[in-house]
Amino acid sequence: MQMRSFWDQDVYVIELAGKLMGGPDSEGFHSQVKEAVQRGGRNVIVDLRGVDWLNSWGVGLLVSAYTTIKNSGGQLALVGCSPKVMTVFKMTRFDSVFIFADSVTGAVSKF
Repeated sequence: MQMRSFWDQDVYVIELAGKLMGGPDSEGFHSQVKEAVQRGGRNVIVDLRGVDWLNSWGVGLLVSAYTTIKNSGGQLALVGCSPKVMTVFKMTRFDSVFIFADSVTGAVSKF
């Protein structure tokens, strides 16, 4: 999994690419989420446009991020889910938990 993060005004954006399957990359992802919260980022967007697959570990990573951010008073939005990735969220019923948007701008408007 590849990862890049940046601030877009007062929103922290984490772009992911590749397969989101947990493993060694999970610590880097958790570090990015913690950094956002510690630096005052109330709202975080995870851009999944580059993710072609995720498994239950990947869903778990996102749920953990959601919990961390929500407990700090913020919100998490997921951007650009492919139909294949969205199917996983629907099967696990997490489609009713996360905020989904097609773009970063669209996600910002939902906060």
